[in-house]
Order: sequence, then C-alpha cells, then structure tokens
Amino acid sequence: MRIPTDLHFKELAGRIHWPHPAERNTSQITHRHTSDEDAEVAKATLYVSTVTLVVLLVVLAAIAFGQEAMHWLGVP
Repeated sequence: MRIPTDLHFKELAGRIHWPHPAERNTSQITHRHTSDEDAEVAKATLYVSTVTLVVLLVVLAAIAFGQEAMHWLGVP
C-alpha cells in the first residue's frame, strides 16, 4: 500500500477522528460515517475488548494455578 505524498497531517487527523472531520481542510479522504458503520465499529470494539479480557483472565488463572501446583508439589 502506497501512501500519497500530498497528504497533510490535518487530513490524516481528520481521518483518524472520523466522527468529526476537519472542516477547514475537507478533501476526498475525509467523509462522514453512517450510524450503521458506527454500530459495526462499536460491536467490533466490544468484541475485541471482551476477547482480550477473557484471554487475560485465563492467563492470570493459569499463573495462579501454576503457583498453587508448585506449592502442592513442594517446589521451593
């Protein structure tokens, strides 16, 4: 993917902060998103956050179980 060389920081910032595009520097890159797109982004964010939380809890539980198992086995 090639990045066009004529892009400026304000245009890129308008793309990143997509609910509020840069009004002064409107280009074909910045555009409004529909509520359906916003809902998809919210669902994806919630899904990724939930999966991350579950993975973190599983890892922490495994660490705690490992420490207990070492204690039961008498490992110093």
